[in-house]
Amino acid sequence: MTEEKFIEIKAEYFENIKRMLLELGNIQPTVTVIGNHIKEDKPAIVHIPLPAEIANSDNGKQMFVDKMIPDISKKINEKFTVDAVCFASEAWLRQADKDDYNPETDNYKEIPISKEILIISIDGKDGSKSDIYEIKRDGKSINSDGDLIDTIELEPLPELGETYNTNTGRFSNLYKKFSK
Repeated sequence: MTEEKFIEIKAEYFENIKRMLLELGNIQPTVTVIGNHIKEDKPAIVHIPLPAEIANSDNGKQMFVDKMIPDISKKINEKFTVDAVCFASEAWLRQADKDDYNPETDNYKEIPISKEILIISIDGKDGSKSDIYEIKRDGKSINSDGDLIDTIELEPLPELGETYNTNTGRFSNLYKKFSK
């Protein structure tokens, strides 16, 4: 895949995730592999949605990363070259002063939720980029099908995106986990 094609696919991915949240009101956490189909020699995208029972549990997320990703990556690498791995998810942002929180002894779930956010990250051989947005739900409106939906605005949080890029959490460095 050329650098130009990669930049185009990356921009399209970011826009599609944001559009999906705005249109549907939520997104399922998804790992997306961007690469090239080996036999057909053309760009390919593989979406790996995380089922709710995995995404809503710390143990489930860890099992996905430790046990499922190695198996999935083995299968993907049989048919595709991997150029980048993306992760998109809604999340709760919890903030505490560093003097008031010790990750070794304190339970992060006891920190009050301050914001609902959308995390979109892309990790490739040349580094990572993350965009994080605050999800602002301003009430209800009717869509073109007559369904009641949330009116959503996304406010960019660029400082959090920069911090997330240096994160060493379970869903960081996915490119290394998929490109063997």
